[in-house]
Amino acid sequence: MKLWQVRRHWEELARVDPFFAVLTDPDKQGNRWAISEFFATGVAEVENDLGRIRACAPGLRLGSALDFGCGAGRLTQALGRHFAKATGVDISSRMVELARQHNADARVSFIPNARPDLGIFPDASFNLVYSRITLQHIAPRYTARYLGEFVRVLEPGGVLSVQIPERVPAGDPPDRLRFSPWPPTMAMRISRYVRYHYPGWFPGTPKMQMYALGRERVRALIEGAGAELLSVDRSEHGAVENLVYIARKPAR
Repeated sequence: MKLWQVRRHWEELARVDPFFAVLTDPDKQGNRWAISEFFATGVAEVENDLGRIRACAPGLRLGSALDFGCGAGRLTQALGRHFAKATGVDISSRMVELARQHNADARVSFIPNARPDLGIFPDASFNLVYSRITLQHIAPRYTARYLGEFVRVLEPGGVLSVQIPERVPAGDPPDRLRFSPWPPTMAMRISRYVRYHYPGWFPGTPKMQMYALGRERVRALIEGAGAELLSVDRSEHGAVENLVYIARKPAR
């Protein structure tokens, strides 16, 4: 799936059930996430992750953080509790607008970006580049480029912490990750036609594609971009076998 297709799907996911699209708890589908509960999960997650990051990279400066794939800002807002400035970037302008609507912290900002790079940011812009449950939805050829961009925008001594599945289940994502405004029979007919003639597109039935990238390939990409890999930890989530990579850009 190309990035313009990914963007199209996530714009629709953001319109239909945005918080569930970010955190696919089956009990929360149908806009049943309480806003306070949704954002509280981000606070807990960032607290835990920063503990691991600090253990691997003592002395991390808390000047600026980038949350790649910020969605509705769940983790960006939590990063803003620790950093002087936290910036969230997302492929979906609807998600970015939602994040802005639910943010009251002047230290936190959100930017849409549908490019296959981070050219909107100059070199050495951030002390931390952080990404969770995002790269798993982007084809590996794009992830490979983004990893190099993550290292580029880090300040010397800055830290990268990203989650990438090493393995995902075969076949399509679970049905709970799809939405359709049409009756089931009509939706099925349309879906079959479009899948055959226009693979990767959708007529109102957005999907979350899932991709994996092998550990050694990720290591090579991070180290090839000029960062030192500090830690690789397994983080199981259902049938998806996630790995969390922590790396540091050498100080000058």
